[in-house]
Amino acid sequence: MDIPPLSRYSVLLTAGSLLFFFFLWRRQTKKKLLPPGPPGWPIVGNLFQLGKRPHESLYALSLQYGPLMALRLGMKTTVVVSSPAMAKDRLKTNDHFLAERPVSEAIKSLSHHKSSLIWGEYGPYWRYLRRISTVELFGPKRLEALQHLRRDQVFRTTRLIFEDRGKVVDIGRTVFCTSLNLLGNMIFSTNVFDPQNPASAGIKDTMGGISKVSGIPNLVDFFPFLQFLDPQGVSREITRLLKAMYDFSDAYIQKKLATTSQSVERNDSEKDFLDVLLDSRSDDFTFVHIQALIVELFVSGTDTTTTTIEWAMAEFIRNPQKLKQVRQELDEVIGCKRRVEESDLDRLPYLHAAVKEIFRLHPAGPLLLPRKAGSSFEIGGFVIPKDSEVMVNVWAIGRNPSIWKNPLEFMPERFLEGESRKIEYSGQNFELIPFGAGRRICPGLPLARRMIHLVLAALLHSFEWILPDGMSCEEMDMSDEFGLGLKKATELLAIPVSRLLHHIY
Repeated sequence: MDIPPLSRYSVLLTAGSLLFFFFLWRRQTKKKLLPPGPPGWPIVGNLFQLGKRPHESLYALSLQYGPLMALRLGMKTTVVVSSPAMAKDRLKTNDHFLAERPVSEAIKSLSHHKSSLIWGEYGPYWRYLRRISTVELFGPKRLEALQHLRRDQVFRTTRLIFEDRGKVVDIGRTVFCTSLNLLGNMIFSTNVFDPQNPASAGIKDTMGGISKVSGIPNLVDFFPFLQFLDPQGVSREITRLLKAMYDFSDAYIQKKLATTSQSVERNDSEKDFLDVLLDSRSDDFTFVHIQALIVELFVSGTDTTTTTIEWAMAEFIRNPQKLKQVRQELDEVIGCKRRVEESDLDRLPYLHAAVKEIFRLHPAGPLLLPRKAGSSFEIGGFVIPKDSEVMVNVWAIGRNPSIWKNPLEFMPERFLEGESRKIEYSGQNFELIPFGAGRRICPGLPLARRMIHLVLAALLHSFEWILPDGMSCEEMDMSDEFGLGLKKATELLAIPVSRLLHHIY
């Protein structure tokens, strides 16, 4: 999905506009006691210092300027947090000042931000979306009641892998399909992705396109007066992709409406999430709001799970001794005469430690989603100006040698020893906050936790995994690709070999 380059006319017009509005903005900007930060270029500020891998560039800059650092990105003041103490100050102590999110021009496409749970303005409507999602989709009772759906989808995945044994498996794509169909069953009561149907590939491409395009640094976000130009075509592209996802959700909504009009009324226990949403319709919660919520649940709900499991599988394949340890635990708890069940997960401490280690080493969102200061406030003696963007570099926190011993190594054992045993990722321990913290913590964390552990356990317990074409584990490409998420740059391909008796699959 290529964003077209700037035309010569656009470049000249953009440059002229930048100069005019930069000097106008500088005249209106007052000096504030900002945190320290690198000096920037005229007009563009520190934009060129971000490079193609901002999480790494910002970490390098934080080593020089400290864990609370201010940058000027075009006309935007951005504060970057790179330590657990500062993250706690930002996400807990001062959470009320940072309840808002900055809304990019891409997210404003189709007025999506007005109906958004992720990007929406903090207030009564946002709290309503949060409550209905938490209670009706991610709440403990709901997740317990839908345990059979997770079980069925994971068993279906292992069976499909077994039936195609000997063939190379794209692990990321396989996990994506599993996560997507699980959400489809929780929301619509049906599978929405068929790996045998070419039309299903369009869903994956569209959802991947939204994540990719949303992560492109957009000039319009740094210089808002360029909005009318859309010089990179980001808004046009995201509008096309979002419309495709809105049409996708609307098709299921219309099908549900047609079905329910012909059937008898069902008990609450028989209703899926779409039934709940449709029953909740009002003048303030319309079909458009329902579509937007469904789109966000699918796009964000599959991303963290897929990315985390692919990285975990890559690290285990790359580290045979760690793979041997987790498999020994699986065999001791489960044996080789049945499949993994969700009830087994609490007895797999090494697996849980490995997932924490993946969150530390390969966080799905390296910079989390940014927050916006609703008013000026102080952190560490410095002023954070109103409307400035504040982000937490969790990738930097996870790689900091003053926090973690041998931070570049995959060592699940670190979470089984000493004080690190107590560290969880529910937003209370700021050394490990892959889902964020505070009132904007990811509402899907409870489902992600269950799915990641269950799918990973099933893949490791059911199959041996061999790299194709005689590749050794030392030759694996472990580079990542920056975007809204930190995905593996090259897909993880491996050949499964059955470990269980054939009738178990």
